[in-house]
Amino acid sequence: MGAVYLAEHPVIGKKVALKVIHRELAGNKEVISRFYQEARAVTKIGNEHIVEIHDFGQSPEGDHFFIMEYLEGQTLAQLLARERVLDTGRALHIAAQVGDALCAAHQAGIIHRDLKPDNVMLCTRLGDPTFVKLLDFGLAKMYDGGARNLTAQGVVLGTPQYMSPEACESKKNIDHRTDIYALGVLLFQMLTGQVPFDGQTMGEVLIKQVMHAPPAPRALNPHIPPSVEQIILRCLAKSPDARFPTMLALREALLDPDRYLATSPPMMPAAMPSAHAQAVTMYATAAMQAAPA
Repeated sequence: MGAVYLAEHPVIGKKVALKVIHRELAGNKEVISRFYQEARAVTKIGNEHIVEIHDFGQSPEGDHFFIMEYLEGQTLAQLLARERVLDTGRALHIAAQVGDALCAAHQAGIIHRDLKPDNVMLCTRLGDPTFVKLLDFGLAKMYDGGARNLTAQGVVLGTPQYMSPEACESKKNIDHRTDIYALGVLLFQMLTGQVPFDGQTMGEVLIKQVMHAPPAPRALNPHIPPSVEQIILRCLAKSPDARFPTMLALREALLDPDRYLATSPPMMPAAMPSAHAQAVTMYATAAMQAAPA
């Protein structure tokens, strides 16, 4: 949708990041609406773990832009590409900070809807090399009733590997628990080196998200503590009602997994997808591949 440039304030010399909509999209009203929705959403939240936006508007040449704080560091995607699997303590530390950012977003009536490693920036702050800054609220949804929903029913938005089952089915009234699911996927990936569901096509991944139970994290990495596995499995529950009720509850569990394990009913992992789910996936994937473009 846009390009990000390193810029410098002409008077004080401060480095900033400048995000500009591609000119070929400048006439698309929905793109423009989403662009300014992102700026308004981030400005409304105000949290140390969310990238700060200083200003936004339109240049005399007609370019739509906003100015963000400049961040030095690496994305979580870059870290995982290099290290693949993180130790439990570091993964929980990163996840808890993402949870803190999303707590603030949800309290402001905003759902992120596109949580993935590329949108988690890791910076060095106060001696912490994994200080989180959450990026890209371009798909954010206002769910406080005060903003127009820009998503038509049946339109799939997001990255399939990190989308909740209800988002994969393009259901109406998707709420904050879709972000809880996505954070569970992130934690799963940080600790196992893979996402719970993947495939050769977008359709295959969407079907798996809806139909298949996630693999047991400890089967992929036995060093994961049982308490952390339970947190992941609750996040990845197919029904939103079976997940953590709020991001705050999830964050508290991430900060003290043993206490969570001692006070919560167990979630049972599935070793393999059921034969029915496998058959449905194969049939639906074949149907999608055979369908005309």
